[in-house]
Amino acid sequence: MNMRDFQKKSFLIKQEIIIEDDGKKSRSNLEIILPLAVFLLAGFGVLIIYSATRYSMPEGVSDPMYYFKRQGYWLIGAAVMFILLQFMNYRSLWKFWWVFLVISALILAAVSIFGYEVNYSKSWIDLKLFSAQPSELSKILLVLVTAAILSKWPREKVESVSFKKVAFSLLAAIVPIVLILLEPDYGTALIFFATYMGMLFISGANLFYFFGILAVTVGGFFTAVKTGLIKQYQLDRILVFLKPEIEKQGIGYNLFQSKLAIGSGGLWGKGLFLGKQTNLSYVPEHHTDFIFSVIGEEVGFFGAVLVIAVIAIIIWRCFHIALRAGNNFGKLIAAGIGFIILTQSVINIGMTIGIMPVIGIPLPFVSYGGSNLLAIFLGVALVENVYLRRELRTDYEIAYDDFD
Repeated sequence: MNMRDFQKKSFLIKQEIIIEDDGKKSRSNLEIILPLAVFLLAGFGVLIIYSATRYSMPEGVSDPMYYFKRQGYWLIGAAVMFILLQFMNYRSLWKFWWVFLVISALILAAVSIFGYEVNYSKSWIDLKLFSAQPSELSKILLVLVTAAILSKWPREKVESVSFKKVAFSLLAAIVPIVLILLEPDYGTALIFFATYMGMLFISGANLFYFFGILAVTVGGFFTAVKTGLIKQYQLDRILVFLKPEIEKQGIGYNLFQSKLAIGSGGLWGKGLFLGKQTNLSYVPEHHTDFIFSVIGEEVGFFGAVLVIAVIAIIIWRCFHIALRAGNNFGKLIAAGIGFIILTQSVINIGMTIGIMPVIGIPLPFVSYGGSNLLAIFLGVALVENVYLRRELRTDYEIAYDDFD
């Protein structure tokens, strides 16, 4: 067996299935590593959320399993959605990219009108039965819109990414980013920007465009700081990142308690449900933004490494599937979801141990929240769909197919 044959067979579960695709039957391999890792991590997330919240229920709630039940319901809904989406052909989404852009703009604009504020950011909408954070869905819509614009269009003769496409995709990305900055939610806007830049890089666009956009963005950030567009509490978060030893009872309190909780876990942790920092609620937002602190305290260094390893497997599978997609649209979708998970994970874990600023980013699949869980499962479902409907090629090169 040569190296090319080995790459085709490695890490693939050879369970053959028949997929109906536009009236034609094509043979493919069922990929189970990605969904297995995703459901394993999400299931652990439900357990660790229960450990973090059984002594800290919302006001007026006496059920210690309140958060556990709600996250469990969201996970069941996400699982059903994941399965149902496999019966859809992701290629059919290409022609609706403009609809996704309009939907993203409308739901983000609705936040500014009907939303309510949490932790200085007006990013939530009360839907009576539950609250939703539209920016989570907009992340996935951004991936679909960007993938459609940067991929090869029907009857297009040139395979390179033109300036027109780069400009058009940048404009489409700026719309949701600006609306999110107005909330203001700089952490989520950073995820949007990083995802777009990653997809632009993967698309094969000229690096001149890539570094040009990056330079303008950095310049815009420093301009915003000088003109006062960035608020003092946001600058304080950067200050704590640069000088973590300052004010353990002030602006540095969250980071101090987070690092204390993780450090106290040692190699093996104190055990599930036995974390003192967690049970006594010393770590703020310990079931959402600082969930990794609970992991470090209760299952220790080795448990935290296992969680990181599972996240790494999920990210790896996303990019692995991107490389084997049947067309450029599928490649960019899988890579875009991979960049979302990668960026959120690095920032969330980094901010709990002091190597990233505290900007309020949830840990994918683990942090409490229905909006985040459903959105990230939607993204992974699309990645799995790309894999199931890939075209097996002897050279394993990305094909630029028309979608007629």
